[in-house]
Amino acid sequence: MHAVSIALTLTMAATGWSGGHNVIRERAITGLPAWQQELLGDAADALCNDYSALQDQSSNEHIDLATYCRPEGANVSLHDVNAVQQSTIAFRWYLERIGAAVRAGEMDEAARYLGVLCHWIEDVGSMSVHCTEGFVDETSLRELIPPPGDERKHHYLYAASGISDTGRYDMPATEEHTPVLLGRTVKEAALHIQRRQRLQARATRQVIVPFVMDEAHGDGSVAAKLRGRLVSNASRTSADIIYTALCLATERIEGDSAHLDEVPLTDFVSDYRGGTSSTPWRWTPFVLDACYDQQRNVAPLELPTAEGTVQFERGVGMGVPFALKWTLGPAGVYARVVTTVGLHPASAEGTQATFVLLANGEEIARTEPVAAGAPCVILDAPLPMEGDAIELTLETRLPEGASGAGALAVWGEPRLVK
Repeated sequence: MHAVSIALTLTMAATGWSGGHNVIRERAITGLPAWQQELLGDAADALCNDYSALQDQSSNEHIDLATYCRPEGANVSLHDVNAVQQSTIAFRWYLERIGAAVRAGEMDEAARYLGVLCHWIEDVGSMSVHCTEGFVDETSLRELIPPPGDERKHHYLYAASGISDTGRYDMPATEEHTPVLLGRTVKEAALHIQRRQRLQARATRQVIVPFVMDEAHGDGSVAAKLRGRLVSNASRTSADIIYTALCLATERIEGDSAHLDEVPLTDFVSDYRGGTSSTPWRWTPFVLDACYDQQRNVAPLELPTAEGTVQFERGVGMGVPFALKWTLGPAGVYARVVTTVGLHPASAEGTQATFVLLANGEEIARTEPVAAGAPCVILDAPLPMEGDAIELTLETRLPEGASGAGALAVWGEPRLVK
């Protein structure tokens, strides 16, 4: 995908994306391979414009749109992050409908389903309530960043009279994106679309504070750059989704798909919403891709071995006791979970921990108590193969009589494998 630097100003009511959906979709389609652009044909323009917001139009006055906005067997909001099980059902339904329409030569029909699916994913990448997923709310945000007097009438995160999308997007000067395959089967694609949706929402949440600070108290230039970056992020995700859906529909899987054979668990967004652990973790009971030392400085993930130590780029540093859960779906895409566990060399002398893997609340692997200084242990356990969702938990437990104070547990490179 190639794009020049642009600063768009659209005069319209500020919703999750307002006119952003059209900009995102056009950039996404531009990045598709030539054969997919040819396959879409005239439907590409409708996908960018007429079908960019069908779920916003669906109502009693447009009852005909319910066909595209009510996935069978799923209770979901087509603007927000939903429960994994319901999302799994809905994502599969959309991919199957798109595939059936393409194979029947009904590209306009396929574009309608694609339009709803892309809008759903794009919304959670907007600077609005759609990305918050229970992490942030309007009241707390206005407490942390009080609006100046003349801005009190504007919402921060809601659509009507909001600041989430004023239509000003300062886009990156140039960028290229080759669409990435998100699945070789409908089940695999459903899992990775869901993963990407949650990652997109998290990336947006991470810039809410500087965005609101600038829109409410600055000149809007920083917010415009952030909004442009989010448009760019969303366009890449939509390109990947359209590309994957059309590859599956035509049974044309191209290039190397080895990236789908194994995925780091930390590439999924966890279910964590609060909790504490022992010192030095206290109110930050885990750190992604890093660990604490005894002074709560951030340290690399490291574990003792029989020959010395080994470091990991990806993983979780965690207090003891503590449990960190991920919900992902559907089951049956990945067969095993593998990780290396132990106590960081900076752990307090005499500390111990037991490491446990759980799937849907049932133990699938555990270690004997691992002491500070002891060699690390590899856990390799089977995952459930049936169901629309799996709850996977990494849990550290205190052996009887042990203390968690000063225990620095490490989960090195936890990953899902075929």
